[in-house]
Amino acid sequence: MGLLQDIIESLLILFSSQEVWTIASLSIAISASAVAFASIIGIPIGITWGLQNGKSRRLSVALLNTGMGLPPVLVGLVVFLVFTKRGPLGSFEILFTPAAMVMAQMILTLPIVIGITRSTIHDLPDQFSEMLVSLGANRKQQYQEIFHEARSGILIAIIVALGRAFSEVGAILIVGGNIRYRTRVLTTAIITEIGMGERTTALALGILLLSISFTLTASLTLIQSRSNR
Repeated sequence: MGLLQDIIESLLILFSSQEVWTIASLSIAISASAVAFASIIGIPIGITWGLQNGKSRRLSVALLNTGMGLPPVLVGLVVFLVFTKRGPLGSFEILFTPAAMVMAQMILTLPIVIGITRSTIHDLPDQFSEMLVSLGANRKQQYQEIFHEARSGILIAIIVALGRAFSEVGAILIVGGNIRYRTRVLTTAIITEIGMGERTTALALGILLLSISFTLTASLTLIQSRSNR
């Protein structure tokens, strides 16, 4: 009965705690912003790298594999050192703010967006690009058609990036500081509540995190299935 009672109490907390929903809203804003920036930058790079051949393609794959395996705490440390008061960009004063957390998550998700997009483009038939050139398509038109053809794989890249962003702890803990009402998000809040012995609140936050992740990925999956028709 202990676990069942914890679940019931955690559900009551979800309906009664304004702070929990404030934390959830900040989590959504930071993760969605980071993935949006990563997509704007990463999708064009992924398409370009996917069209490459030879040694340059092998080099890009090696770089992407390294980027996708970056330890989050290392990324957080680098961002911290860059934006600390003595760092090269310390004048921006964004450390321990949501902006620094967006920056860290963008760096972590960018290789994912680029890598999956590149792989999707690379798997397109070789004749597809040649056909576009033979039809007289300019560079912009080629990219538009390639993007349309690979949209399903690109959506997968965004889904995976969102999953990485929502589950991130180490980097955002370093650059955000887990400040209550300012930079505390769902993952860092769960750690905080567990450390304080508030297991029902931690469980409530966990249920909310799972629900948000499921809703976002299910929505994108629905869009993906419709785009394949």
